[in-house]
Amino acid sequence: MRGHSDEPHDDSRWSRSARLAERWLELGDQTIYVIVAILFLAAAVAMGGYSVLTFLRHINDDFAFQLVTFVNDLLLVLIIMEVLGTVRSYLLTGTTSLSPFLYIGIISATRRILAIGAASTLGEAISEEAFRDRMIDLGANGGVVLALAVALYLFGRHQRSSQMQSDDSQ
Repeated sequence: MRGHSDEPHDDSRWSRSARLAERWLELGDQTIYVIVAILFLAAAVAMGGYSVLTFLRHINDDFAFQLVTFVNDLLLVLIIMEVLGTVRSYLLTGTTSLSPFLYIGIISATRRILAIGAASTLGEAISEEAFRDRMIDLGANGGVVLALAVALYLFGRHQRSSQMQSDDSQ
């Protein structure tokens, strides 16, 4: 092990090995991110295609329900695309950002609100307890959307002020 031998060691050989290892690890990291990005793109295309085909196939069954399901599926495609955008951003800059995850959270909560609304509007009669549970779920998801929207606003404001301070110092 390095530093535990009585014999002198060659720091230049160690740093060359470390640089070589770092290059291979970086290449592996980039390769995995590219593969994941391609898979996310394939998943978005597949889900989008499935959504369109399912909607068209069942358009005459219960149009209102099919339309809500179609919009819900498209929101899932948007979530996948937001994650893909985050992966792409990492590949380009080597960094990630908080804002795509806030958007994903907002879209996910909106999907749930849509599903609850559709089930309540288009579904069968339910018990008072099930109705109360749906309303709690609806309120919680509405709160999540509001909290994430505020967080997104504050994050954007912080980024703008940081950018202005950075511009002023140059």
